[in-house]
Amino acid sequence: MNKRIILALLVLVLVAGGTIYKLYFNQTTGITATGTVEITHTDIMPKVSGYLTTLTVKTGDSVTTGQVIAKIDRPDLTAQLLRDQAALDKAKVQLAELEKGSRSQEITEADANLASAQSVFEKAKSDLARYQALYDSGAIAAQQLDASRSSYQVAASALLAAQSKKSLVNEGSRIEDIQAGRHEVDRLQAIVNASQTQIADTVIINPLNGVVLSKNYELGEYVAPGSAIVTIGDMSDCWVKVYIASTQLGLISIGQSVAVKFDSFPDKIFTGTITEISDKAEYTPRQSITERERTNLVFAVKVKLPNDDGVLKPGMPADVVIK
Repeated sequence: MNKRIILALLVLVLVAGGTIYKLYFNQTTGITATGTVEITHTDIMPKVSGYLTTLTVKTGDSVTTGQVIAKIDRPDLTAQLLRDQAALDKAKVQLAELEKGSRSQEITEADANLASAQSVFEKAKSDLARYQALYDSGAIAAQQLDASRSSYQVAASALLAAQSKKSLVNEGSRIEDIQAGRHEVDRLQAIVNASQTQIADTVIINPLNGVVLSKNYELGEYVAPGSAIVTIGDMSDCWVKVYIASTQLGLISIGQSVAVKFDSFPDKIFTGTITEISDKAEYTPRQSITERERTNLVFAVKVKLPNDDGVLKPGMPADVVIK
């Protein structure tokens, strides 16, 4: 009986000792929080609408920067560019004519017209003087003198017009006309550039190296501007976001190394680096798990992870241990 009592007391002592050890001597030091793997991803969206005539990737494909992802059929934009280019070419020809000034044929014609008008004027002037003398002597009537004077005035006006025409031909195009022509060329060039840009936008180019996470359209489907044709993820830009209680914020710092564990790799510990600590407190998100009470205010913390081999996938749960 005494042995039984001693054995029972011994068991009680061991249980009490284990409980005390767990409560006071075996507390886990540091912080443990759970989050999920995230990566930088981009939705590849067209700027113009149309039907997909080319789609070069599928889900899971690796892609590189500058790779053609898709093409959109827009024959109306091609016709628009031809129209705009023709208008630009015409404006350039007209500007060239303005800048060259008068042609040699125009100068020759102006000289001939001026010489003819000068000759007619001289004859009308001579006739007027002769008729005036005859009228003064009473040899002709006043009507004949008036007709001669009228012919003289017409010849004088024709000479003035020929002289003005000759002056315009010699001066060439006005500076204002040339400047207006240049502005018109610039305006039409801008229109052509805009049309070329629209046509270039029918070819969808990948902006980053990564993996196709999802393909949202098929060949022949109609796409609108802003609709995501595919989603590309940069697997090398990988991190885990966790939430740390405000009472533990003093235990962490930017650049601090932490251990990260994954259920998919039970025998491997990844080393991450704290790269961001939020400046704003928030209530603990439901999907976050911490060792503190969930009602505490927490701060989001970003832990960067190396993933050059691409073994870490978006959405994988991870335990972050900060000591």
